[in-house]
Amino acid sequence: MERTRLPRVVRFGAAAVADALIRWSVRSHFRAVFSRVLQPPPIDRPVVLFANHHYWWDGYLCYTLGRTWGMPMNLWMEEWRWFPPFWALGALPFPSQNAMTRARTLRQTVRLLRQPPRVLFLFPEGVIHAGEHLLPFGRTLHWLAEQVPEAQLLPAAIVITHTLHQYPRAFLHVDSPFHAEASTPQEWLQQAQERVATIVERLREEAECYDNTEKALAAGFSLLVQGKPSVHERWWAKVVP
Repeated sequence: MERTRLPRVVRFGAAAVADALIRWSVRSHFRAVFSRVLQPPPIDRPVVLFANHHYWWDGYLCYTLGRTWGMPMNLWMEEWRWFPPFWALGALPFPSQNAMTRARTLRQTVRLLRQPPRVLFLFPEGVIHAGEHLLPFGRTLHWLAEQVPEAQLLPAAIVITHTLHQYPRAFLHVDSPFHAEASTPQEWLQQAQERVATIVERLREEAECYDNTEKALAAGFSLLVQGKPSVHERWWAKVVP
């Protein structure tokens, strides 16, 4: 009896620890986190959300968004073994130097996606990188679309900006579903990359303009996280002459 309950207890405890760590980290690092979702994800179909990968915080921000959707989620992690509790939140190992583990994760991902509701957060560039450009998309996104044709593909953009505030603000935009008109996998992936690049460029411009919460909300964003205010915004700074 105890053996049957122990995995549930361990999973619950690990999930609670990882969830608390992510939520605390996001609140303490960001001034605010905003999201704009053009079309809510369906509950009767699996979802693959694919986005740019410019920031260390991308996984945390995707998890923050996913919590609001109330459905099981997964995300591949190259350094999965360094963050053991994250497995309880749906993180799956995807080490660059271990093809067998990656293949196992791919098979597991397909099985999970075939049991909706579920969302997979995917960074098709494969690695985090500097600069405003996007790296070529790996073939995995196209492969998943073929293996799970019923999945809804949602292109997204993640942008972090420091405009006017001591702490950065994060913006997430989830666009309408992606449908490619391509005859080859290479053309399909090129169209997917161009779609995300367009969204990222537009979101960067918007994020620089929406320098306060009121402007962001008026532009259709929702406030996901109210984070840490700048020093001049805190109550004691306002009463000091």
